[in-house]
Amino acid sequence: MKHKKYKEWISAYFDGALTPDQKRELVEHLKTCSECRREFEEMERFESLMAEVSLPHPSEEVWTMYWASVYNRLERRIGWILLSLGSIILLFYGAYQLVEGLIKDPDLPLLMKIGLLSFLGGVVVLLVSFLRERLFLRKRERYKEVEQ
Repeated sequence: MKHKKYKEWISAYFDGALTPDQKRELVEHLKTCSECRREFEEMERFESLMAEVSLPHPSEEVWTMYWASVYNRLERRIGWILLSLGSIILLFYGAYQLVEGLIKDPDLPLLMKIGLLSFLGGVVVLLVSFLRERLFLRKRERYKEVEQ
């Protein structure tokens, strides 16, 4: 159980999170424990390797192109959302007017009204189902770029 504490302290040592008393205790333990000393040396090598790693800094042109593409994507998404919302409102209003006209038409038999309303309801359900599948599931398709 003591080794677990010291192994956690090895990581904290390199993070600079140990108190002076904990550092002293860890150093004393490393003098007598070869297992913890090996882990400490591995962590030391890892830290020195990580200190040599540097990330490339993109040029100003790359940043400009990146932000332009972000803005373009946002504009297009907002445009599609507004277009979709407007289309849905217009379709529902048109369907409402059609259904209202069918229901109020005294010359149309009741069975015909029920048949037409069922047909329109089925078309709406299938259309919504198809659009939902195509628009939302297409983004999650993992294999869309795999050629058959």
